[in-house]
Amino acid sequence: MIAQELNCIILSDHPHKLGLIERGAALLQSKGVTKTISLDNPTWRDELYSALPGADLLLIAPWCVPDIFLDRELLDRAPHLKAIGGTFDNRFTNFVSIDALAERGIALIDTSRSMTPTVAEFALAQTLNLLRDIPAAITLMRAGGWPQTSWDAFGYVYGDLTGKKIGLAGYGSINRRYHQLISGFGCPTAVYDPMLDKSGAERLGLTYTGSLEELAAASEIFVVGIPPLISTLHSIGKEVFNALPIGGLFILVSRMAVVDEPALWEAVNSRRLRAAVDVFSTEPVPHDAPFRFHPNVLTTPHIAGGAFYCDERCFYDACVDCLATIEGQPLRFAATQTDATMYMGVDASGRMRPQ
Repeated sequence: MIAQELNCIILSDHPHKLGLIERGAALLQSKGVTKTISLDNPTWRDELYSALPGADLLLIAPWCVPDIFLDRELLDRAPHLKAIGGTFDNRFTNFVSIDALAERGIALIDTSRSMTPTVAEFALAQTLNLLRDIPAAITLMRAGGWPQTSWDAFGYVYGDLTGKKIGLAGYGSINRRYHQLISGFGCPTAVYDPMLDKSGAERLGLTYTGSLEELAAASEIFVVGIPPLISTLHSIGKEVFNALPIGGLFILVSRMAVVDEPALWEAVNSRRLRAAVDVFSTEPVPHDAPFRFHPNVLTTPHIAGGAFYCDERCFYDACVDCLATIEGQPLRFAATQTDATMYMGVDASGRMRPQ
């Protein structure tokens, strides 16, 4: 129960995001006074500096990274501040001092994992699309056609998901949720994650593998949920693709940076596998990129988690967690020093950045 009236600040970087923050802002306003500062306003820094002395909570719109660094001196302007919340894709050290937050006991909330259900469900949808070639069937019907033979994708893993061998590359939040979603399909499921040992995998009902190549060899459907870290860049290469069975399916919803991209397109062009890819090394993808039109690839424009309702939920969850710091309740999305350390050195797309 919050006894005092709270003072909250929301930083938003674009007018279209006002709809994304509406529900969260209403929750904050029910607890006190909320001031929304637009980063499009040239005087936004002055507005922020004048509002900080009375602020209890600082919220940042989804995927907004203000051009400012919250160091000790700036945080000292906010003696009542209890929490900072937003969606930062685990990359927040470029705008806030983790040490200064720890010294002050200010919580940092990062609701990146609020996207997990949305991304995992998209990965499952693309799995089914590849298995049944649903997009091609829709295209055929829209063109006025009708299949003259049995609808099949010859030479590739095809048909029911039930009983197919699944390989989970990484067992972070996305692949954990994907694993839950396929639990009713009776799929033998293997995993490779350096943070997961054999006994841990077996407790989860998974077959443990000791490398990505071993995982690929045990899989008909290979689902990539590996985050882009310095240690994981280009970790899925030719050896992994060669280990997959001919006709295997490859699902990518994390980041292209963890894949050796030329090796992926080589495997696709050689008809070794079919792929569903939602993330790319260059975005937007060039209009003439050959994989846009490749019959063995389902490409989508980075929409696995890029939906209004998903971003809106991310911000609302940040507001809920920030209020929980005031109420002394458990936090669902507290960022940690471990998160900061793991993701240092690469940006959200997996590009190397200065330390």
